[in-house]
Formats: sequence, C-alpha cells, structure tokens
Amino acid sequence: MADAKANGKNEAAKLAKIPAAANPLANEPSAIASNISYHVQYSPHFSPTKFEPEQAFFATAESVRDRLIQQWNETYHHFNKVDPKQTYYLSMEFLQGRTLTNAIGSLDIQNAYADALNNLGHVLEEIAEQEKDAALGNGGLGRLASCFLDSMATLNLPAWGYGLRYRYGLFKQKITKQGQEEVAEDWLEKFSPWEVVRHDVVFPVRFFGSVMVNPNGTRKWVGGEVVQAVAYDIPIPGYKTKNTISLRLWDAKASAEDFNLFQFNDGQYESAAQLHSRAQQICAVLYPGDSTEEGKLLRLKQQFFLCSASLQDMILRFKERKSGRQWSEFPSKVAVQLNDTHPTLAIPELMRLLMDEEGLGWDEAWDITTRTVAYTNHTVLPEALEKWSQAVMWKLLPRHMEIIEEIDKRFIAMVRSTRSDLESKIPSMCILDNNPKKPVVRMANLCVVSAHTVNGVAQLHSDILKADLFADYVSLWPNKLQNKTNGITPRRWLRFCNPELSKIITKWLKTDQWVTNLDLLVGLRQVYMK
Repeated sequence: MADAKANGKNEAAKLAKIPAAANPLANEPSAIASNISYHVQYSPHFSPTKFEPEQAFFATAESVRDRLIQQWNETYHHFNKVDPKQTYYLSMEFLQGRTLTNAIGSLDIQNAYADALNNLGHVLEEIAEQEKDAALGNGGLGRLASCFLDSMATLNLPAWGYGLRYRYGLFKQKITKQGQEEVAEDWLEKFSPWEVVRHDVVFPVRFFGSVMVNPNGTRKWVGGEVVQAVAYDIPIPGYKTKNTISLRLWDAKASAEDFNLFQFNDGQYESAAQLHSRAQQICAVLYPGDSTEEGKLLRLKQQFFLCSASLQDMILRFKERKSGRQWSEFPSKVAVQLNDTHPTLAIPELMRLLMDEEGLGWDEAWDITTRTVAYTNHTVLPEALEKWSQAVMWKLLPRHMEIIEEIDKRFIAMVRSTRSDLESKIPSMCILDNNPKKPVVRMANLCVVSAHTVNGVAQLHSDILKADLFADYVSLWPNKLQNKTNGITPRRWLRFCNPELSKIITKWLKTDQWVTNLDLLVGLRQVYMK
C-alpha cells in the first residue's frame, strides 16, 4: 500500500511538470503528454491530487477521443455531402473489446503514446489494462459485428452499426470457494470515455396499444406506452485512414411528463415512476431470462426498440441529405443488414413506417422493404431458429402482427399461383405456424421471405442452408441464398496484439500491406521454402 501511494505521488509530480495544453491533433510525445495533462485538469473525473493508472487511462482515452472526433466529424460531413448508399448493420450484440489500443493502433500513433505516457510516469500496457470491455456482446455473433465495423471503416465504406447500450451486459463471472457466481457487469459504473450522447437524436418507440382504422381505410397504431430512444455514439476508426464510422447505441428513457408528481408527493413512489422503471429495464441486460411471459415481453421489447429507433434514424437521414427525394430512391441509399433473426422486426416496422407514417401503399412499401433488407443466418439447427408466441406478439405489437399476417397471406398466395408443386411444403415455409397448441411466428421464415439476400457465414454452413434448412426457398429464389465467409480483423487480432510477430511478417514479406490484405500471407510459404 505504501509503495502504491509513493508511486502515485511520483506520477503526480511528473504530471505537474508537464504543461497542460489542449492539442487534439498532437503527434509528438511531448504534445500528447500535454494533451493528456490538459484532460486531467480540465476534464476532471477524479481528485486533482491523484494520477494513478485508472486516472491516467481516462485522461489518455479522452485525448485519443479528441483526435477521433476530428476525423469522425469530417467523415460525417463528407458522407452528408456526397450522399452515398449507406450500410446499416443491426445487431443485438457488438463484442468490441478494449478500444484504447485499437484506436491508437489504427491512428498509427501507438509509439508516440507509449513515449508520452512514459514521460508521465506510466507504461502504455498498464494503462490499457485499466479499460473495461464494453459489455455489449457475448460471443461470435457480437465479435463478427465488431469485426465488420472495423473492416468497413478500413475499406472507407459509408456504414454504421446499430445496437443497444446495455447497462449491465450479460454477466460477469466470479470464481469463489463456493464455485461460480454470476454478477452484473460494471463497465458503465463510472463512465465510458468513448461514447458521445446525442441529445438531439431522440425517437419515440411505442409498445402495446391498439390499431385504429381511419374512415379512408388507413390504419394507425395508437395508445399503449411510449418510451424515448436516446442515441449514444462510439467512433470506429479505420486503419490508417480518416474514415471514422459510428456505432450508434440506443438507451431507453421515459420523459418527464411520464413522472406523476402528485403520486410521488402522496407517497406512491413506485407508482409515480412506473414507466421510468420499465424503460430502464429495456437496456438493463443482454438476453434477459425469457422463461416467464414478462421475460419474453422484455426480450421482444429489446428487439423492437432496436429496430424502431434505428429505422426512424435512417429515414430521417434519408430525408435530410436531400430534400424532396422520392421514396423509390430509398433502396439505392439505404442497405439494412440483419445480423441473425434478433432484428427481424425491422421488416414489419419499415412497412409500418412507410405505410402508416409516410402514406405509401402496400405494394410500394413492400417493394422498398424487400430491396432494402438483407439477412445473415447463423445456425443450421431448425430448433435453434427464433420463434415468438403469436399471443405475445399481438399483445406487444398489434400493428406489426397485422402486417406479418398480410405478408404471410400474400406469400402463400404467390406460392400457390406460381409453384403448385410446393403446396405440400407451404406449412413449413409459411411465416405463421398456427398450431393450436402453440401458435408462433417463425422469424427466420419472415427474413427469408422478405430479404433480397440471405447469407450463411461459411461455405459449408451456406451449403447446408441451401440443401436442407432453406431448400424449398431455393427452388423459389435460386439466387437469394449466398455465402459470405466470415473472418476476423487482422488489425486487432494480429497487428496490435502481437507486434513482434507482425514485425517478422512485415520483414519477411517486405511490406506491411498484409495488415489490410491477408491474401499476401501466402508469400510466407515462399519464404519458408527458401
């Protein structure tokens, strides 16, 4: 303890000798150290007498964020100006990993930061260890999503990720004498230095309620409860490029109007803030238990909350980038990729927004939706495909169930009119399983019917989808099912985590271009043969 206090004093003494100066674009170690010192003093989160590793991490991260924000804003303005087709990746998981080492590696300033921290009495590796992983994912699904964002940023593609800002993640494992214990993640216990809350990006998301039919036959979803989706953005830098894209995470809150001051002052504290409590539950944990109806409703709320807020955001951006444009342009400007079936509700929600909010007819809305949405499948096991109780769906999302019923009805009619030989297959191909004992909505079937493209994540996986799981759909749409073999980002998993091996590879290949083109690694065989 005495040594730790002594070290803390030594580090604070070194910090005091470094002039504090805001320099977001600093490249030299001395200027970077000054920028870190500036954040210690003017972005304070701890007592001013301390400069221990934890304090040093937050100040260092904020200095890196300064530089990212510069590129981030430039990227945003550039895409707003050129108005490209933009990819939107919807996923319930993003397993990001630590951001500091990845960010300074992508910016190619890791050596400068190592020297700057050394001047301040710290070691980069020790400071990086202070960062808590963002508890936004669980496994391969989330890691794939994060690798895609890294790749798209590095390839200079206009792309955004959309997810949820889980307060407590999935769980944190503790090993005690009694065995394993699962407790809540605490990655936001203090704060995340990487996220930027966008107070101007807030969308209403409705649950429950009923469907009102207007005199002209149009329909409107009304009543129920409405929560607010607030955007928190995290910058995703590309490797050695200015392209810095966004991971937009949604958090749920209720408005001040939903707080009953009369009830609160009357001592009815829980009743006064019921909607606030329910809103906080939506983004509390990743994959809440669904063994009860309440758990199923919460899971479904999470999925719809992600889809509705994200689609409203996309539509607003589509309108803002060019006024007066036609809805027929939407698929040429917006590409929505569903990572597994969790975001499937984006399909009926896009239909609802186009028909009920924008006034389009069914045929036009369906054409736009089916040319906008694509689906990535992650499992070949029929029993693992997501299904939702029709009763739960009707209760939470009555308008969407109407739309899903209509999609299913039209799909069945299309099969019967064009492929009468598939009549016996309709019960397994249709979206709604109306088994009286357990009627469900088959989310994977809804994706395959509605998406313009369906892909597996490995060649064998895709072959099984075509030959077995989705074979009947292949006979309808031979080109809809594709393969996209997934991999990992070589930046995080080789270049940054094993710099010594990276130096050897670069030396042997006589180029570092392999960091963005792994095909070049075949050249190592020739080196070995020599």
